[in-house]
Amino acid sequence: MAQHRTAGGIAVTLVLALIASTLYAQSPPDTSTFLERAVKLGGEIGTYGEWYSINGQDRRRPSTTGRLFIRPTLTFFDALSLNFDILLSTEGTAARQNINQLGLHPTWKWGNAHVGDFTETYSDYTLNGIMIRGGAFNINPGIFRLSAIGGFTKRAVGGGADNGAFDRYLYGGKVGIGTETGGYVDLLFLRVRDEISSLPPSSQQVVIDSTNPSLTPPRRFEVTPQENLVAGILANLKLFENTIQWKTDATVGLFTRDMRVAADTTLKIPSPINKLYRANVTSNVDVAVTSEMIVDVGNVNVKGGYKYIGSGYNSLGTAYLLNDQQEFLLAPSFRINDWSVALSYTRQNDNLLNQKTFTTVRNIYTSNITFRPAQLWTSNILANYLNMDNRSPNDTTRVAFSSLTLGTNQIFVFTPGSFVQAVTLAYIYQQSGDDSPLRAGMKSTTHSATLGTVIPFGTSFTLSPTAGVVHYNLGSFGSQTTQTYGLSLQNRAVENKLITTLASSASFVKSSTSLRNTLASNYQLTQSSVVGLSFGMTNFNGGSLSNLKFNEYVGAVTFTQRF
Repeated sequence: MAQHRTAGGIAVTLVLALIASTLYAQSPPDTSTFLERAVKLGGEIGTYGEWYSINGQDRRRPSTTGRLFIRPTLTFFDALSLNFDILLSTEGTAARQNINQLGLHPTWKWGNAHVGDFTETYSDYTLNGIMIRGGAFNINPGIFRLSAIGGFTKRAVGGGADNGAFDRYLYGGKVGIGTETGGYVDLLFLRVRDEISSLPPSSQQVVIDSTNPSLTPPRRFEVTPQENLVAGILANLKLFENTIQWKTDATVGLFTRDMRVAADTTLKIPSPINKLYRANVTSNVDVAVTSEMIVDVGNVNVKGGYKYIGSGYNSLGTAYLLNDQQEFLLAPSFRINDWSVALSYTRQNDNLLNQKTFTTVRNIYTSNITFRPAQLWTSNILANYLNMDNRSPNDTTRVAFSSLTLGTNQIFVFTPGSFVQAVTLAYIYQQSGDDSPLRAGMKSTTHSATLGTVIPFGTSFTLSPTAGVVHYNLGSFGSQTTQTYGLSLQNRAVENKLITTLASSASFVKSSTSLRNTLASNYQLTQSSVVGLSFGMTNFNGGSLSNLKFNEYVGAVTFTQRF
């Protein structure tokens, strides 16, 4: 109910703001000067409509889709901005979580806030990449820094605990000193928790013997109610006029995989944490530490970094997290006249707690050189070598993979009035394989080349043909060649207000063919409004490679109005 009231309040505010702006626009010129300085309305509003059809295989999206987005911005005395973000879609909850969004994002000189739907980032391993429905603020008056956040990240999806999702909410914050431009140190806290009562009980009760958990393990692939407690320190120090920059993210995470299991009183947890967090035998605690130093002097830049993400570390505030990894990084680069050289070495390994039989080590070497042999010619040469080994003496578990990539990109930009305006040429060679005898037939070699040109015809038409070929040999599976051809024609008319593009591409692999044709046109109705139409058609025939054959059609209309 509180969420509905919040959404209603935002909607009323938006309506009142639009009414006020309309009255302001209709005011006599001699009385509007002050209002123009006091209140400014900006932003955009737009719609998207789509029609979709396919025959030959199952439909991959709704047959019709409609979206409405409204992003107005109200600015008061050039000191406070209210940014609204509203998205309404006919897709609704087709993607399990609600696609519709409603948010208000005020900003001012020393802070910002969010109400409704928003995303927020604290760090890569604490809070990053998830949509939140709730509220947050970040303030930085002087050197004082304070942030707070709270809201829901998931809604309950029916179907029981086996294939559903629980209501999930989070709250947390940061406090510190410093500024984004001059450097800062923050202390971080984040609490994430599923609501067990948001879904009916599972058909199979989970009971775990705390004295011997292996006797009654939880079902491995069951969706369970989880919770998480994260605390840490974030630092970004800038020294000697930003010549040296040091970034550190050190975090401790307490994670519980199944909240339904009875609390484990044998765990020795500090009293303040024990009052806030109920741990059990599915809980674990681990750390994530990343540190990076950058030295930038003149034309030389050197970056060194270290990363340790414990095998038991987890944060429910991130969209994706890969744990059980340690990494060392060294990346120097320098510039001399028209030459730019970037090098890097990365060493990664897993098995941080020696829980696995073997440790996999990855060594990655990269180089990238860019230079200009002539005024109209830019050349790039790149190389990458990856070696991955676990030193296992057993052929079944042995991993001894390596991959070498060499490539070049050549770009030619000719003077205005030339028949050909630009030419791009790229070539990539890749060789990879595993020394394990069981995977001897999986060694591969790939050659790929692409050629593209831009040919202007007068001032209204531009023709862009492309061609590419990929030839790869996959050991005992034989070789195969893929050919791709494309042609794009763009026309600018009505004083560049109408831009129309017709594009076709074709791909051939043995008897398999894929044809793609698109027609897109945008017309600028006024200085601040644009309408667009597009239509695309894909025809695929798997030939002897597969029995798949389908025709797919997509049509769309868009309209955008800037305030």
